Amino acid sequence: MPSAHQTNEKKTVRPFEHKITLGKDVNGKLIRKSFYSTKSKADAKRKAEKYRAHYELELLCGGHEDRPRILFKAWVIECLELYKKPFVKGNTYSGTYLIPVQQRLIPWFGEMKLDEIMPLHIQKYINAMAKKYAPETIHKDYFILSFVLQHAADNGLCKSNPAGKSIHLPKIEPPSKHTYSQAEYDTVYGFAKAHPNGLAIMLLLETGITRSELLGLRWEDIDADNNTILIRQGLVAYQDLDQEKWVIESNGLKNKYRQRAIPIVNPTLMERLKNKPRTVYLPPKGDNGQQVIHPEFVFHSPEGKPYQPQNWSRRVYNAFMKDLRTEHPEIPRLTPHELRHTRATLWLGQGISPLMVAKLLGHCDLKMLTRIYDHTSVDTLRNALTGQTTTQKETRDEL
Repeated sequence: MPSAHQTNEKKTVRPFEHKITLGKDVNGKLIRKSFYSTKSKADAKRKAEKYRAHYELELLCGGHEDRPRILFKAWVIECLELYKKPFVKGNTYSGTYLIPVQQRLIPWFGEMKLDEIMPLHIQKYINAMAKKYAPETIHKDYFILSFVLQHAADNGLCKSNPAGKSIHLPKIEPPSKHTYSQAEYDTVYGFAKAHPNGLAIMLLLETGITRSELLGLRWEDIDADNNTILIRQGLVAYQDLDQEKWVIESNGLKNKYRQRAIPIVNPTLMERLKNKPRTVYLPPKGDNGQQVIHPEFVFHSPEGKPYQPQNWSRRVYNAFMKDLRTEHPEIPRLTPHELRHTRATLWLGQGISPLMVAKLLGHCDLKMLTRIYDHTSVDTLRNALTGQTTTQKETRDEL
């Protein structure tokens, strides 16, 4: 039997170690440094590479005689942290910049020195990636490359930006999105009325808000007196690679135009929103008895916490669509964003002006609306032309 002293001793956790070589000192001896982490070997390596980038850049900026030629993998992270991270939201930095860099750009260009990268290397990358990824992804990667290499040139790390006009990018076609017809919309909306998770679907269908905006709705955003919902934030989740965990933020609106008020014209929908329970009762925890939670958000997890968008899709939206398809196999399964496309197309088909539809969706102009969201059917166009022809005939008859 271990003694009480032995039992109470804390177990020592040996940290993970990663060593790097930074060059040689004046005597020709290798300069080596160790980095440690209690999380993982990869975290220790990440710390080491970050230090190496700072070390090499300090040598370079200090005019050291033995200044190194900087590797792409060292400069790209330093560049993003200096020129992008302080000026964009956390989810934008992680999803738009850091993840593409770590998943695609560093594996391809990482070991190349900045002054060795030529336009042909960039074109080879684009041609190879175009076989795997959508044109939008290629354009975003090219933008990051051009941004990083231009700042490298500005800082004297290479003579010029090789991501110039000679680079050929794949053509971006308007995305192919599916929408519900009016009859299909009515079927889905009717099914949602009786479904346990249907309220969120009803709101998406009727208002055209995004999944992020739906999950970002707080109780104070429901204006029952004026039959209006206020869109003031969006809930987003992103992987913070520094903290090695997922982070949820409630400021995920793309721009100021996304802040808007949307009228709820269906009294049944507003009544259901008003009557949605605002308290969550959880099982006892220890000796504290039953837990009573008052969630901040209208649509929340079973524990009353903010819903991670991907988890909401898996647990709520996908379950709804599965049940819908079981009862109505003729109805196609659409994504939450395609419900937004549906709402925009039906509004346009009903004769609502494009400007008003853009305002309801939170767009700053009509370009996005007419290029992507307008899925006007042939029947809608025929009805519009038929109505116009009839009006013109009546006008001629009157004359």
